[in-house]
Amino acid sequence: MKNTDIDGQLYANVRAFKPSPKDGDVASANFQWWKRPSGVAAVCLGLLCVLLLAGIIGLSVYYGVIGHHDSTERNQLQTRYNNLTKERDQLQTSYNTLTKERDQLQTSYNTLTKERDQLQTSYNNLTKERDQLQTKRDQLQTSYNNLTKERDQLQTSYNNLSEERDQLQTSYNTLTKERNQLQTSYNNLVEENSRFHLVEQTYSEGWQKFESSWYFLSTETQIWKESREDCLERGADLGTWKWVDGTPLTTARYWYDKQPDNAGPTGDEDCVEIHKDQCPLKAWNYLSCDSKLNWICEKFVVPLRVKKGLVVLLPCDHPHLSSLPCVWERPQGCHTLQHHSHLEVTVSKSSLSLYSCRCPVQGINSWGSKPCLTASYQLTMEDPS
Repeated sequence: MKNTDIDGQLYANVRAFKPSPKDGDVASANFQWWKRPSGVAAVCLGLLCVLLLAGIIGLSVYYGVIGHHDSTERNQLQTRYNNLTKERDQLQTSYNTLTKERDQLQTSYNTLTKERDQLQTSYNNLTKERDQLQTKRDQLQTSYNNLTKERDQLQTSYNNLSEERDQLQTSYNTLTKERNQLQTSYNNLVEENSRFHLVEQTYSEGWQKFESSWYFLSTETQIWKESREDCLERGADLGTWKWVDGTPLTTARYWYDKQPDNAGPTGDEDCVEIHKDQCPLKAWNYLSCDSKLNWICEKFVVPLRVKKGLVVLLPCDHPHLSSLPCVWERPQGCHTLQHHSHLEVTVSKSSLSLYSCRCPVQGINSWGSKPCLTASYQLTMEDPS
């Protein structure tokens, strides 16, 4: 119900209670109506209506003001609501985006966690290796310090040696000149020396050299015949006595007292022994040739100084030679020609060496034993240039 309708009804009811001029008598007649119970009720009802009307009016004014205020707030709230709805939608979108990012971050986090664990393991391993390397580094540092000290000492030694080296270099240069001068002389002598070395090798086992002859001193004992056969097999003969000037000793004069006496049991003392425990001038003793004694073999090596291009004939003669051919030991590469037992040599640089002739000897295992060394020659260049 509208306010205007309510107001109209109230005014109509009020007018209903107003006395009409035409009803003056009646009003006077009925002036005491209010004293009746119904009249009191009517009055109370009228007052109540007035109060209700006033309340309605007050409420209408109140609610009109409130309604206007509420409409303004409602519009404001609607605007806020719309804004909040928009913000909510934006937040929902952001939420969804953040949720997606969160899931991605969770995946990345899990991956990073796994990588972190792997890196932690690697870190622990590297820490262990670092500690080991630290220990090794300390050891190396100690070694380095020691080496540094040794290096300094070596540097000092090196400086000293450098000075000595410079001094030695000067001496070396001087010696080099002298060496070059000696080298020429050495080259000339080396061949001759090597050839004499070959001679020494030939007679080295049991032989001793004295002047131009070689002597073999036996270590066992044999009779005179077997002793001489042994010397012949060695290309030598029993030694002969000579004076210091090389002439043979022909007069026997160093006999022991009462010698020679030919006093052996068979009376055939034809050989001489030398007593080493007697005076040298009285050391000879006459005895049988069947007595077993030590013996001495003598071999003469003939030194020949020749010229390049010269043809030399080397003889090979022996009083006990058989009819079997002799064999010459000669250097390889030289030009030679054998004439029966003799050897013809054309002198060249390659022919300067030792030449030895071996021949079978009659009565001394001519067919089964090694030929005897019969003659030896050493060829050297007379003019090495």
